[in-house]
Amino acid sequence: MQNKTKIILGPPGTGKTHNLLNLVEQELAKGTPPDRIGFVAFTKKAATEARDRAMKKFNLEEQHLPYFRTLHSFAFHQLGLTKSEVMSRDNYKEFAQTFGMDLGSVTDGNDSGGIFTTDNMLINEVNLARMKCMELEQHYNESNLQDVSWHGLLRAQRSLEEFKKKKEVFDFTDMIELYLDSGPLPKLDVVFVDEAQDLCKLQWRMVHKICQNAKQVYVSGDDDQAIYRWAGADVEHLIRLNGEREVLQQSYRCSKVIQNCSQRIIGRVRNRIPKSWKGTDRNGFVQYHNYPEGVNLREPGSWLVMARTNYMLDEIERDIRLQGMLYKRNNKLPISSKLLNAVEAWKKLNNGEHVALPDVKDIYSYMSSQIGIERGHKNLKMADKERYELEELVMHHGLLMGGRPWDVAFDKVGNRDKEYLRAIEIRGQVSTNPKINLSTIHGAKGGEADNVMLLTDLSRKSQEAMEIDSDDECRVFYVGATRARNQLHIVQPQREGGFII
Repeated sequence: MQNKTKIILGPPGTGKTHNLLNLVEQELAKGTPPDRIGFVAFTKKAATEARDRAMKKFNLEEQHLPYFRTLHSFAFHQLGLTKSEVMSRDNYKEFAQTFGMDLGSVTDGNDSGGIFTTDNMLINEVNLARMKCMELEQHYNESNLQDVSWHGLLRAQRSLEEFKKKKEVFDFTDMIELYLDSGPLPKLDVVFVDEAQDLCKLQWRMVHKICQNAKQVYVSGDDDQAIYRWAGADVEHLIRLNGEREVLQQSYRCSKVIQNCSQRIIGRVRNRIPKSWKGTDRNGFVQYHNYPEGVNLREPGSWLVMARTNYMLDEIERDIRLQGMLYKRNNKLPISSKLLNAVEAWKKLNNGEHVALPDVKDIYSYMSSQIGIERGHKNLKMADKERYELEELVMHHGLLMGGRPWDVAFDKVGNRDKEYLRAIEIRGQVSTNPKINLSTIHGAKGGEADNVMLLTDLSRKSQEAMEIDSDDECRVFYVGATRARNQLHIVQPQREGGFII
């Protein structure tokens, strides 16, 4: 970048995005026109947060801030594309059917910085080569793709291109490539780039183009938290980037003892920007365990249980469920939130409280006609009333099970869910926002909790990668450890070849 560039390095919990937003406000306060400020974020959520904060403080409308976007959204609007010209989930399904491919689930990059993932390894690798600005053959040779045939990979590439050409649609990577080839240069005075450590080579090229005429560029990120190299992220670009560097010093998340532990992890990384930061003055501790059962998840506060891969969480989940503890896994409840809500609403009704119409509808949905409710009363009309009590539901709205326990009244709930909910009730944990969340380390990036349980086993693939270059795994477990505010519980590897902290 030929312009004035400032690089803001934010260790975990130091508020690098908050700092960036403060700088946006400063630019607006000193009179920089809103439409000459660019804010490029890795996720849609971050871009929206920045835009909404600026709109609220300076009484602006959305159209006043046209350049607060993800890179894909930026390219989309600059190229003047329409939604019908962009590959949709339906397009991907049709493609899979046409060419006999099983894509499974599709994440198209709309809110993940363009990290395109499916359950189809061939399509993933085709897209990854493009994100890395590599010819497919070079990517194939350098990636040691033992489970992928070259001919299969080439067929997948050609088939996808053929499909897009026939349908006259572009995918998310196409949009960036098109913008680099023919997209107009925006008239921007200042550009802000958030989460720069997660940008791939192709995205970095687009950032440089956007910033070409800007007088000032702010780049925010942390090379130590770069854990998306598998998706093409080019952290070395951030490390090499020229400009004035500022390291945010104070973490508002991690206690001192957790900070010290995390520094020992990240200190093993050979290729990084050296930086130091301070933990909070809160009491905290780091404890090592030989087995997950040694960690008491009933201790007060929020809990984040993390492992390197999803399947490593399966046994933990089974144990938590058997103990009757409510939890989320990857931010999803193991039982319907609608059912949890219905149970709580039913208890309120039977305690003499009024409940809202949506709660009544939830209750009725778990009752069979002529058993829990009279036929013809299942769907209350919105015009009837906003809040109800038990007596009027019994007298006027067909309820037959008033006063009965929920597990008797809700006859449409399966026995497995009933058994689990009863166990949860005993511990008084019925809630749609439980204190325990299970996640992969990658899935927890950006999150935090009072207490963290970190499993240090590695998959076979991760173990092989670490033997070649340990930097990436060190960064992953550094991110895991620094999710903790007060307590960090490290579970030693259960099998040979785990990550030793």
